Amino acid sequence: MDTRFLGKKDRRAQAGSSWWYRLVPPRARAIKRPEVAVTGFIACFFILFYLINLTYDFESVVREFLGYVRFAGAILVLLLIYIKLDRFPLWIGYLGALTELVAFTYFVGLSSDFEQIAFRLQEFPLITLYLAWLFDPRLVRWTIYPVLACALYLAYLYGPQSGMALHSGWLNVLSLLLLTIGASVIGSYVKARFHYQSEVDELTGAVNRRGLQLRGELMLASSQRYRRPLAVVLLDMDKFKAINDEGGHEAGDRALKALVAHLETSTRKNDLVARLGGDEFVILFPGTTRTQAQLLMDRVQGSSSQAWSFGVAQARTDDNLSTMILRADRDMYASKRDRASREG
Repeated sequence: MDTRFLGKKDRRAQAGSSWWYRLVPPRARAIKRPEVAVTGFIACFFILFYLINLTYDFESVVREFLGYVRFAGAILVLLLIYIKLDRFPLWIGYLGALTELVAFTYFVGLSSDFEQIAFRLQEFPLITLYLAWLFDPRLVRWTIYPVLACALYLAYLYGPQSGMALHSGWLNVLSLLLLTIGASVIGSYVKARFHYQSEVDELTGAVNRRGLQLRGELMLASSQRYRRPLAVVLLDMDKFKAINDEGGHEAGDRALKALVAHLETSTRKNDLVARLGGDEFVILFPGTTRTQAQLLMDRVQGSSSQAWSFGVAQARTDDNLSTMILRADRDMYASKRDRASREG
């Protein structure tokens, strides 16, 4: 990943100083999306768990076969993460979580295997936390709570009395419910705060440099993979120093906030508005050609209360995010020269 758009703190974090970080293969260290990294750690955990589980005696051939299938599935997920890195599709992690939830329903609801029941009851809040941190809260609610209700229903009505995990009363049920709800709330909160602190500019609310790097590379990769156009716009405010000198930094801050608010309301929901630094901003337009982006920005500029200049570039097959922004930067300064020459 190109590190030119990362801050000093991010580059220092990339280097890694923990002993466990140095044990990670060099290729895997290139993973920057924490969601992918967490999924990889969880896959490693389940590989070890399933490997230990395979040493036990199974009740049936079917259970033994499923044990090998799940072990192979965890290895496959880890291999895909190693191959895809940040491009690893998270829906595979969701399917893996669904597999564990099916196992939870079976063991808690119908099995008499005390060891598996105890493990699944401890595992359920952790799966909830994982899903709540990675996925939309509505998807998590419609996944977790029906599974929990189904497992409790089966355990209460059909579970074998000798192995039913709920035999000690409704206190266990209440504890499981509270832990699950707590894990869901905590996961969603951590996800929102992490997203805001790591990828959002605190002053303007636009995406920051780190967010631009992470999301921009994914948007560019998708554009190149599916051969769809992607346009990038680089803009900066005209005479921003004069605004700061005349009205102070508060006036400059208000101008930056107003500009971002105008850009976000004037562009589409899937367009990406990012603050590169100071009064410089980058906008990514997926599915948009350079000509279309130029026309759109002309309209946005005409309705803006601030004065600013911009340049436009379109993604090429050999592009990365840096080269795209560099071409947009050159286009912006070319337009500034043309405007200055027209004004005399």
